[in-house]
Amino acid sequence: MARFVLFAKSLCFDADQQVFYPLNSPAHRIALTPLQSAVLRRVLNAQGKLVRNQALHVLFQREPSEISFAERLTTTIVDINHLALLAHAPGALIHQVPLIGCVLAEQVDAVPYSDSAPIALSPETLNTVQPNLREQPVVIRKKNWLLRGLLAGILLLNGVIAWVACQELAPSGHEGTHYKAYGQEARTQVFIAESLMPNSFAVQDALRRFRNLKPHLADGSSPSLLYINRSRTRVFTSTFLCAKPMAQKNNECMSWMVSAQELPDA
Repeated sequence: MARFVLFAKSLCFDADQQVFYPLNSPAHRIALTPLQSAVLRRVLNAQGKLVRNQALHVLFQREPSEISFAERLTTTIVDINHLALLAHAPGALIHQVPLIGCVLAEQVDAVPYSDSAPIALSPETLNTVQPNLREQPVVIRKKNWLLRGLLAGILLLNGVIAWVACQELAPSGHEGTHYKAYGQEARTQVFIAESLMPNSFAVQDALRRFRNLKPHLADGSSPSLLYINRSRTRVFTSTFLCAKPMAQKNNECMSWMVSAQELPDA
């Protein structure tokens, strides 16, 4: 019979019968599903080491489901911890490391326990079992600082990657993205970058080309909004033809690069 005593011998997990029960009350049994028992036994056999999702995925393939593996794993771990609490466990059994795997909670102190005679449910047998349990030395698992450092490094790396992604994908907030109203050209409302002067060469040259070339949107209609800005290379005027305000998500804007033939000296 494969059994484990947990939390300094206050809780027992019977892997064969797939139940939890307090050692001081064997009659109070909490049943687990075969999948929950398999996951818990895999984590206990790891002896405090990280069990990766790839190793656990094999267990879930035995019971096919339309629900995703990540959701089923999270639900299974939550259910295991909840059932352990129903069996009077002092805390959670398993901690989940998002996107990586799961690990046995540090305070669990899992000790394999085997006995040739099954634990009886009567009070008389209980009195004979408890002294034997007290005679066994309590194994205090040493803290694995290397594993802690590895987990901390992985979590820190994930945080840095998420921060970099937010910085790269977030909308730019530099001054070139802020515009002010300039005026009206026929039916087109004109806006210029706040860093540009209304009488600057870039603005006047872009307006002259707009009047001469009369550009249209992709659907052939005249743009209702025109945004003028200087490009980073200062060789082109970065101009946008829009059907809706640029601040809107679906603004239907189209970039229109206006080449500056001659730029005045600074």
